[in-house]
Formats: sequence, C-alpha cells, structure tokens
Amino acid sequence: MNDYNTQQAIELGMLVLCVGREARGESYEAMLGVAYSIRNRVENPRYWGRDWISVMSHPEAYSSMVPPTRDNDPNLRVYPDPTNSRWQLVIEAAEAAYLDIPGDNVHGATHYYDSSLDNDPPAWAKDPSSQHIIDIGSLRFFKAN
Repeated sequence: MNDYNTQQAIELGMLVLCVGREARGESYEAMLGVAYSIRNRVENPRYWGRDWISVMSHPEAYSSMVPPTRDNDPNLRVYPDPTNSRWQLVIEAAEAAYLDIPGDNVHGATHYYDSSLDNDPPAWAKDPSSQHIIDIGSLRFFKAN
C-alpha cells in the first residue's frame, strides 16, 4: 500500500472517478489507457490543463466530469461502488498510471473516443495533425493537438 499526501489522495481519487465513469465497462488495458491518456496531458500541459485536477475538470475534456448544467451525460451520476468488482479494476488501473508503474500502454496518446462514434468522430480526431496510436477494446487512442 502506498502513502499519499492530501493533494495526491485528491488527484488519485479524481482519477479513479474519471476512469471509472469513462471506461468501467472496458478491459483493464483500456482503463489503463484512459488513465495514461490523462497522465500524458498532465505531463504535457496545454489548453487542456496543467495538473491532474485541471486536466480532468476541463469543460471540453471528459463529458462524465463536467457540471450537470453543461452536459446530460448519465455517467455524471456514477460513483465508485465497492460491491461492483469492475471498480476494483478501475482503482488498480488508475493507481498504476498515477504511479507510472507499468509504462504508458497508449504511447503518449492524449485523446480517445469510443468506436461507436466512428460514423461521426470528434472534430479533433478528424484534424490532420491528430495521429491515431492504438485501439484497445472499443476505444481509439490518439495524439492530438
């Protein structure tokens, strides 16, 4: 077990919430990929934020984390459930990426979207400067500007 200071505990808690809301139905590897895409944004500060909290709470980043007045994403109402085994995987993936233990399984990707959006992908995915990196499960990971 790791010891975390207050700031680290808040960051990791937010990361668990974000990964769980975004990818709890995916494989461990996809959850880890989501967590690493967040870490990659933190390590490359830009318009999307400069630290763990600002990256995850950026209004244009994660629909499952924006205030309800901005989006009606049903994942806004999802919180960790200790009786659901999927959440243990979420916690493990979030902590692994937070500690940078296994290494970046999405090779620097900063964005992703679900393949269910393939017919109408996000604008950033269509931008010629975006580079498709890897698919894990139903998630498509990109390096995007």
